[in-house]
Amino acid sequence: EKCVGCYPRVEGSDPLTEGVPMEPRCMATCVGKIRLQGLVRIEDGDWAEDASNPLYFLVRKERVALPLYPQFGTEPNIYYIPPRWVPRPYLRQMFGPGVDEAIDRYTNPSRELQAVLQLFRASQKIIFRYEIEEGEKVMDTEINGRPFQMHNDTVIGFDREGNEAVRLSLQEPFHVRPEQYQNSI
Repeated sequence: EKCVGCYPRVEGSDPLTEGVPMEPRCMATCVGKIRLQGLVRIEDGDWAEDASNPLYFLVRKERVALPLYPQFGTEPNIYYIPPRWVPRPYLRQMFGPGVDEAIDRYTNPSRELQAVLQLFRASQKIIFRYEIEEGEKVMDTEINGRPFQMHNDTVIGFDREGNEAVRLSLQEPFHVRPEQYQNSI
């Protein structure tokens, strides 16, 4: 059968979602968090500027999410963050110009990019807007010879109606299992 993109869920017309736009099932169950889902505003046939939309940020501002085979000009546009470990000539063929820069930005992410990437797979609700509450610096190191800092910022994602859908701290808690449970499940 052909995939319909779970359009009732995405449109918010699935009776189980109570009118809230939700991600397609394949996105919601993606263990590796490799799929990104979002909706953007369209005005006059093009994306409307919307700096607080996570998908707009990844595609238009940070430019880490790229269309697959852009030379074909296919619609609707599906964007991917190029994998870092695939041979670059192959990635240039698949993603076209900008793939090297996208990988560089993703490998050494900006403070805002670190926060926005945490939103995906954190909720089944489609995130339409985000805010970042800045936290303290928790790491200072180098990535590929360039300085890198991580801050314990909090990223908040909002649904279509402006309700808070998810709130995440960038620094994940570290848990140590008690000695008696080291090898148990």
